[in-house]
Amino acid sequence: MLNDIIGYLGGIFTTISFLPQVIKSYRTKSANDLSSGMIFATLIGTAFWIIYGFLINSVPIIIMNVIFEIIVLFQLFFKIKY
Repeated sequence: MLNDIIGYLGGIFTTISFLPQVIKSYRTKSANDLSSGMIFATLIGTAFWIIYGFLINSVPIIIMNVIFEIIVLFQLFFKIKY
């Protein structure tokens, strides 16, 4: 139980850390300052975390990283669109 709580908290704070940039890109209609390499590396890294979560049957890792992956995909969309 404590392990799951720690996993969810880690995922929540990781996700929260990326949200302000996504919101800023949406509001300013600009993502020029963001590195495409950073976005792709984050997407790939998060995909591996999701796979790892399935391999060890860790619901917190799977759920939080799927949510984070979706947020990073929004940032990639804004990078491509703007």
